[in-house]
Amino acid sequence: MTGAQPVVPVGRRITIDRVVVLAMVGIAMGLTLVARLWYLQIATGEDARQRADINRLRVETTKPLRGIIYDRGGLVLARNVSSFTASVRVTDLPKDRAAQDAVFARLGAIIGMALGDVRAAVEPGRADPFTPVRVRAPITRDQALILEEQHTRLPGVVVRFTPVRAYPEGILLGQVMGYVGPIPPALTQSRVADGYARDDVIGLAGVEASYEAELRGASGRQQVQVDAMGRVTSVLDTLAPVVPGANLVLSIDGSVQRAAATALARAMARTRSPQGALVALDPTNGEVLALVGLPGYDDNRFATGISQADYARLAEDPWRPMFPHAIGGQVPPGSTFKMVTAAAALQERVVTPSTNVNCTGSISRNGLVFRDWTPQGHGPVNARQALGVSCDVYFYSVAGGNPFTGLQGLGMARLATYARAFGFGEKLGIRLPGEAPGLVPSAEWKRQAKNEAWYVGDEYNAGIGQGDVLATPLQLASMTAALANGGTLYRPRVVRELRDTAGTTVKVYPPEVIRSIPVAAEYLAAIRAGMHDTTNAPLIVPGFAGTAYSPLRTYGLDMAGKTGTAEFEGPRDAKGNLPTHALFVGYAPYQDPRIAVAVFLYGGGEGSEAAAPVAGEVMRAYLVGPRSTTVE
Repeated sequence: MTGAQPVVPVGRRITIDRVVVLAMVGIAMGLTLVARLWYLQIATGEDARQRADINRLRVETTKPLRGIIYDRGGLVLARNVSSFTASVRVTDLPKDRAAQDAVFARLGAIIGMALGDVRAAVEPGRADPFTPVRVRAPITRDQALILEEQHTRLPGVVVRFTPVRAYPEGILLGQVMGYVGPIPPALTQSRVADGYARDDVIGLAGVEASYEAELRGASGRQQVQVDAMGRVTSVLDTLAPVVPGANLVLSIDGSVQRAAATALARAMARTRSPQGALVALDPTNGEVLALVGLPGYDDNRFATGISQADYARLAEDPWRPMFPHAIGGQVPPGSTFKMVTAAAALQERVVTPSTNVNCTGSISRNGLVFRDWTPQGHGPVNARQALGVSCDVYFYSVAGGNPFTGLQGLGMARLATYARAFGFGEKLGIRLPGEAPGLVPSAEWKRQAKNEAWYVGDEYNAGIGQGDVLATPLQLASMTAALANGGTLYRPRVVRELRDTAGTTVKVYPPEVIRSIPVAAEYLAAIRAGMHDTTNAPLIVPGFAGTAYSPLRTYGLDMAGKTGTAEFEGPRDAKGNLPTHALFVGYAPYQDPRIAVAVFLYGGGEGSEAAAPVAGEVMRAYLVGPRSTTVE
């Protein structure tokens, strides 16, 4: 039969069909592979190569050691101690979020953190995945070893050696030294723009903050090769060397600081004062020898991360242990301000050094009675005598006038001019955070601040450092130093020099003159003589010795000073008297001044009884040697 088709057995036909299908599948797979290779090598090849290099090559940053801080005699006040930090580099984490959580949970179990807290700590690091983000610092050495041992199960976890600050003197210098810590979130953007890494620490208070630029140093950078776990396998190149921070030498004398803190704490305990401050300066150059504010705080509590509960206790303490009382506390100076009134009255020829004002115990103006501190009065006194016995009526008269004698007073405008010349009403520029300007009031200020008119009684009060006059202990010490040295107001400073790691001085901070006091030398000499009488004269006018003669005559130092007892609003005593702050300013030796001191005790009572002995202890400690090294 013609045209018949050959018959293919069924089994053979199935085999041919399978071959065709397999061939087609193979061709399809080949085409897919070719397409994928084209995509990887041609379309996205450059990107893939860069990503591979990033995974293999990295730039690692090495943090610098922060500069060490010394006192003027070489005592270490701030140093670096060994510590470890647990960090996470986001780029080395597993890509799957569930796998990341497993790493976080394992990490948290080792360093004592909940999964959620670890996750929250890592989250900011996603913005910069190649920079390790701090999870906990410090961690213990044992925790660091465990993390290193388990690194294969902890991809992305980095254990870093990160020195932390230690402050050997602790609370003694807490308000001066300050502390360091992680960059606050509000400052992160600006600090990163300035060249900081997000995980850097910065000075947040005191010297640590003010001299951050000098102390911080510069990070080093190296190009390194890493393995699949992100661990460095070799260093390929040093891109920038590590530069340690400069070492600071302060003007503070550690032994004087301790003597000052001890004496102040004892006086506070004795008078039940909740707050006190002390400043000691070198009157020849403005160097700060001691700077004490009580209550204070131990800055070591911040070095390793203070707990929220501990921070809340410090922040909520009504007597503000973290506040720099010595430079930021604004208090009525009381009679320690009388030297300014005397200088202004003498220079403006309101009185001469020999002009007497008769003190009968009070003076009346416009129906108001302004009383002296002693009801019987001091009798006729001149400028020197008025300072020695602290006669209020004399200073009422020269400040606001005395209609009974025809004496024309200074008036507030002229008094304010001299107060500002002595540094009141302005920041002195000590280069520490928290300095306050104080207040020199005026008629315009009173009208704007209180919506009240100015009266002659305001001038009377200002003349004795009361009313609205406010000063910081630093300003009182600076005024005293300027009187002691003959009229030069220096800018207070706490740092003497910078040194490199080899101990070589690289920068010296020289004395800086703010201004010369516009008062004649003979008038300043009369004021100093009155201050000398305050501490040394057993009899100035009949019945009255120098107001600090009794408490200071046993110290064996030829010193000069002025007591102050400043009223403030509070519960009155049984006699109807307002509570008083205790103040004292002074310097020694009288003929060759080397130290000037200001002391303030909140609610401490009489300046002669409470504050003057504190200054005596500090002057003795500096000029002779401290009697005790125990801080109470």
